[in-house]
Amino acid sequence: MSNESDSESIYRAPESDTAFAPQGDLLAAYVGPKKADYYAKKFEHFKSGDGAVSWHWPAFFISAYWLLYRKMWLNALMYWIGLPIILTLISIIIAAVAGDAASNLFYYVSYVLITFLLVPMFANWLYYRHAQKKADKVASIISSAEQQSAELSRIGGTSNIVLILVPIILIFVLGVIAAIALPAYNDYTIRAQISEGLNLSGGAKAAVMEYYMDNDRFPSDNETAGLNPDNRISGHYVTSVSVQNGTIVVTYGNQAHSVILDKTLVLEPDVGSTGMVHWDCYSPTIAAKHLPAACR
Repeated sequence: MSNESDSESIYRAPESDTAFAPQGDLLAAYVGPKKADYYAKKFEHFKSGDGAVSWHWPAFFISAYWLLYRKMWLNALMYWIGLPIILTLISIIIAAVAGDAASNLFYYVSYVLITFLLVPMFANWLYYRHAQKKADKVASIISSAEQQSAELSRIGGTSNIVLILVPIILIFVLGVIAAIALPAYNDYTIRAQISEGLNLSGGAKAAVMEYYMDNDRFPSDNETAGLNPDNRISGHYVTSVSVQNGTIVVTYGNQAHSVILDKTLVLEPDVGSTGMVHWDCYSPTIAAKHLPAACR
């Protein structure tokens, strides 16, 4: 005959995975044979009131997979959809109060802390509470201990749906990342190439300003400004930098991206009321999103 502590145990650990749940142990029936010893120890720990904190490595590395594997559908939904939505809404409020930098910092730091610290710390307890609710519900509608165990074994255990869902989700996520990251990287590459033209125009700007200060007019071409011929001022992505009556025209080519091939960036001098030369930067042929901020 079992002693009192055994009869009150809500989760009696089996001797092996193949002989897992004694009849009447509802939580054991719900968990199933996989990782039986592990969850038996964790559940007894929570039942004894020693705290809800432990560590769960699968929840650290593959939280969403583990939630689906253990049939915690609502929790998985909150992880995938609810958490990003909640953090986004809070981030919007923070952005309105403290700016985009604080908003972005909050979002990413919070997401990392929740997914890689809080979820693994409380994953075992979360599963314990989930299994306990399922066991209580079944016990409230089915009187036979044998039928309770059978029903919990049917609705519990693990799910192989992740073998189908996870590859689909990964493909979807990778597709979304590619759809966002590749155009962003492409735009970044183009802007970096355009920046070469701005750097190469630095010498021309200095020569034009010096000529204007000495002659009170702008030079008509490179030679007048004391510069090398336009096709000799070049780089990896720039074929020429020419002076045309003070205006500097940068033409892109060589190894430049096809989006800016043979297109131009214009730096036009403007003499202010103080007599100082200021530069207006723009392009008649390059999209604004690819231009440096000063040229938009």
